[in-house]
Amino acid sequence: MSHVDEKLKEIFENTVESGIKYEGSPENPEYFSLSCQAIKNETLFKLMGNNIFMFNCEYKEKDAVMIIFSIPINTSEESGAKSVAERVMQIVEETEKCFVTLDSIKSEEVKEDKFVYVTAIKTLNGGK
Repeated sequence: MSHVDEKLKEIFENTVESGIKYEGSPENPEYFSLSCQAIKNETLFKLMGNNIFMFNCEYKEKDAVMIIFSIPINTSEESGAKSVAERVMQIVEETEKCFVTLDSIKSEEVKEDKFVYVTAIKTLNGGK
């Protein structure tokens, strides 16, 4: 198991056991508010050069964990859109490798935050 897998599983298990529940819609998370809450609760981590934080949530009437990666948007030409796209693909690949099945995964650019957010949702107990 790689360092990334180990860290993802560790954060995931800690979130399931004692994480904060997000009461909003996991389909439209309030990224800035969630990142501030993660900083406040010391549940914001660095992984693969990106910030990661997780919250318990409800997804399609099932208990789930919402995994959010935030990728800073660098406006310099050499590490612009291509670098962000590569990082998004790396996150998707590592997250799918670690959790095998995900119920939802999406990326969204929020220009005013200067971040691209990758949000994955994993229901607990295989979603059953």
